[in-house]
Amino acid sequence: MKNNPLVSIITPTYNHEKYIGKCIESVSSQTYQNWEQIIIDDGSTDKTPEIIKQYKDPRIRYVRQKNLSIWRLAKTYNKVLNLSKGEFVAVLEGDDFWPEKKLEKQLPCFENNKVVLTWGKGGIVDAGGTVIGEIPLKDFQRHKTIYQNIPKGNILKKLLLENPLTAATVMVRKNVLLEIGGFKQPSLAPYVDYPTWLEMSLKGEFRFINEIMGYWRQHSSQATAKMFKEQMIGHAQIVNEFYRKLPPDLKKSLKINYKLIKGNNCWLRGKAELINKEWQGSRKELAEAVLSAPFLIKLKSILGLVISFFHADLEKIAKFKRFLNGIF
Repeated sequence: MKNNPLVSIITPTYNHEKYIGKCIESVSSQTYQNWEQIIIDDGSTDKTPEIIKQYKDPRIRYVRQKNLSIWRLAKTYNKVLNLSKGEFVAVLEGDDFWPEKKLEKQLPCFENNKVVLTWGKGGIVDAGGTVIGEIPLKDFQRHKTIYQNIPKGNILKKLLLENPLTAATVMVRKNVLLEIGGFKQPSLAPYVDYPTWLEMSLKGEFRFINEIMGYWRQHSSQATAKMFKEQMIGHAQIVNEFYRKLPPDLKKSLKINYKLIKGNNCWLRGKAELINKEWQGSRKELAEAVLSAPFLIKLKSILGLVISFFHADLEKIAKFKRFLNGIF
């Protein structure tokens, strides 16, 4: 790797007037300074544009477009990708932010030419910026070869069942991202990160840094809060299609059969319907998960079935989605 490579930072934003300043400042305060940040505004109707324009750093580029919506995120991301000039690409959405040494710590990972992606722990913060959790929770040393994707494709043992990669922590080689056709977004998925990481896992090794490399903000107006069911349905579609395309020898080495995939997808759809209080639909999906999902998911599905039969109102116990995510 050449000295002092340029890092291109893709920052999609929409009505982030409360958070975009913190996002930009977390980039400006990086200890590694050879970066460009391309902020693409998907037609914000609040004060997001005015706030962005207050920052005069020539490394920050502002692009505004008519609203394409979350269902055409790939077009937005790939528009910026094509404008970028860096050797490496990092993602930082307008309501998220970074620790100041993120770039400094992740860039050396690419000195190994086999590495195509680096990532780290994601800090979960509330609307005010207080840390309320981390992803992933599991001990890195117990999952080292999986998190590092050694051998190539090994991380699929986890990725096919869950997504531990927080987008704000990820940095990739631009040429490899272009090789897979840029950011991916299947028709039913309201996001681009997960399907893109799946494709990248087949291209080379990953490097995991066992520290927080990005902060993901949870707030009431974000898409993940409003479109939980759509995300779970999209996840199931992505996994089904991706798994079916895998070479038979890789499927065998992963020791994950389609029954487990199907059971896990039933659990995700059932969980989404449970959150939406669609009791009958949730019972159908959760019952199927009990029959075919991995052991821990079976237990969670049984608990979900109990909740669905009693129509339990968990909103009074905690914020419903956070509670379910915590125990499920």
